[in-house]
Amino acid sequence: MEMHVESIELQHPDAPRGLGRLLANRQLWKNAIYSIALITYLCSFLFFGLAVADVRDTGGSATTVIDLMVALYFLVQVIFLFVLSGVVERRRLSQRIDFPDRRVKS
Repeated sequence: MEMHVESIELQHPDAPRGLGRLLANRQLWKNAIYSIALITYLCSFLFFGLAVADVRDTGGSATTVIDLMVALYFLVQVIFLFVLSGVVERRRLSQRIDFPDRRVKS
């Protein structure tokens, strides 16, 4: 009696390697997006503070308006980044489709 031993693959051949594996890491992308969102949020506070300081000094000028517009832009960007993090977090669920048995009379 002869026994045949087959080799077992430890990794799936289509699995990403190296840089591709790094780019496929959803947790890494999510952490990067949250880091950028935090920095952007802090920048919006900086520009709101600059606008308030400019209003105190000059009573309001074109610089104040520009600072407020930049601060609002940063806040909109933070909202966009949180929406993007939700898209990154969403996983594709493979759910079984179950059809009722129509052969049975009800």
